[in-house]
Amino acid sequence: MKFSIQPLLLGSAVLVPAVSSAQSDALVQLAPVVVTATGNPTPASEVLAPLLVISRDEIERSQAGDLAELLRFYAGIELGRNGGPGQATSVFIRGGESNHTLVLIDGVRVNPATSGGAALQNIAPDSIERIEIVKGPRATLYGSDAIGGVINVITRAADASGSSLDASLRGGSFNTFDGSVRGAYAGERGSASLQVQHQNTDGFPALRGFDQDTGYERTSVNADGSLKLGAATIGAHLWDARGDVEYYGYDDNFNRAVVSQDYRNQVAALDATLPLAENLSATIAANRAQDRIEQKQSADFVETVRSGVNAALVWSLGEAQRITGGAGFVHEKVEALSFGSPIDQGRDITTLRLQDELRYGRHSAVIAGSYSDYQGFGSRFDGTLDYGFDLTSSTRLVASAATGFRAPDATDRYGFGGNPDLDPEKARNYELGLQQKLGENQRVDLRVFRSDVDDLINTVCDADFNCTAVNVEKYRNEGVELTYTLAWQQWSATLTGLVQDPEDRGTGEQLLRRAKQTAGLKLSRRLGIFDAGVDVIGSAKREDFGGVELGGYTLFNLTGGVRLGEHANLRLRVENLFDKDYQTAAGYDQPERSYYATLTFHY
Repeated sequence: MKFSIQPLLLGSAVLVPAVSSAQSDALVQLAPVVVTATGNPTPASEVLAPLLVISRDEIERSQAGDLAELLRFYAGIELGRNGGPGQATSVFIRGGESNHTLVLIDGVRVNPATSGGAALQNIAPDSIERIEIVKGPRATLYGSDAIGGVINVITRAADASGSSLDASLRGGSFNTFDGSVRGAYAGERGSASLQVQHQNTDGFPALRGFDQDTGYERTSVNADGSLKLGAATIGAHLWDARGDVEYYGYDDNFNRAVVSQDYRNQVAALDATLPLAENLSATIAANRAQDRIEQKQSADFVETVRSGVNAALVWSLGEAQRITGGAGFVHEKVEALSFGSPIDQGRDITTLRLQDELRYGRHSAVIAGSYSDYQGFGSRFDGTLDYGFDLTSSTRLVASAATGFRAPDATDRYGFGGNPDLDPEKARNYELGLQQKLGENQRVDLRVFRSDVDDLINTVCDADFNCTAVNVEKYRNEGVELTYTLAWQQWSATLTGLVQDPEDRGTGEQLLRRAKQTAGLKLSRRLGIFDAGVDVIGSAKREDFGGVELGGYTLFNLTGGVRLGEHANLRLRVENLFDKDYQTAAGYDQPERSYYATLTFHY
């Protein structure tokens, strides 16, 4: 089945109601305050970078089982998943490599310092307040890996509305059970919240042609606290997810078989913000992140522990200018054992950055530069320039240029075929954009971009199977991206579309697991005590390893909910409504039509 972006884009025009600016007295504002694009709190309507925000309301309506399920209905965020719940998941933003997407939890990096990307499958949506996604390189703010984009998961914390108690129960297909309890306190001098969540599912046979289920279990804790001491504010944060997952690996005779592993992902952070003067403030933060996997059928394991401290000064010059200077130090430690080959390596990373946010009349700009020193390959400079010109009060033209990089990880340097002398992978991105407000309740963001990445790391083997990791490959992606958002009375909609050409510049072939066309629609409406929604994603065909072609597909999810009095809600979800047979990674099945119900309580 071939997928075309046009029917979905045209169909959305029928599904989404037409709204005129004359109805602005009933409109809902689309301008949350975000932090990921500039590192400072900024109204989303003023951000020049391509930005997508997934709100708490959208998260609750989706009833997704993990972060990957949440992200897959937005065009330009493609997933390669080895089966169902808990299975290894790769994310590709704007055609970038899977390790070119940086994932943060409350601003703290969770990507491992070994091969592969962050464990999206282990992040429970019930612990998330919102998700901020910024596309394109952001090395000046976040250093390595921020090439295709940055996904910042903002976890739930106590808010100013006061103390609360929440609980939820979710169950459905594949013997899935998900339970969560959360308590929050908010007072004049501080706040605190604690949430515990557990999920268990039998799953389904992840590998096509096999019949043994691959189960998954996760227990996660999310805790947050803040305290005001005079003019200063001190915050503490903890997120921890651990459990086990079954997957198709190999037995002692190298036959395909279900094996299992334990995992643990954790982020702990302590920060303090202190006003130094009327227009000058300082922030200092210390954090520690852990990513650990232990195989149950062998002694193999891999662990990344990253500890760091960051400091920043923010100087605000009225509404026209905000200058930020920052410095950071991180120690990264990797220990691993793979097929008898050990890795025990650490490296220090030092960063300096300077950013100037300007707004004069119809002109706005973000100018940033950074210096990074990575033990093992040396230093580099990166830059970002975003410029916006307000053509009218509702139309803004945007031009951007930015660089990024990915530092060689421990597997590249010391794993199979490792090479300690590797250079970083280097990226350049240029784009032009149009930000258009349609009244106060609708917005359109249109981008034309070009990304080039050089010195990609690949393992090259000779005839005797002597292998070495080298910087040999490069790719280019050119594309057009559209984001449309609506919040009007009882309607909410997000429409995303991407047409791109992700090309291996050495061979001229399409990059693996990346489609040239994707489109997504999320549409919902409230009807008194009821609400209903539809999520649609369409993807064109993709190539995979071994010359396998993965066919295009279109998926539909239906959601609905009803308020059960003042304190309870019941939500229902039908996933893969038309029971589409599709794959995002060759040989691995995706969920058939399935059903879920979620009961929530709030006091």
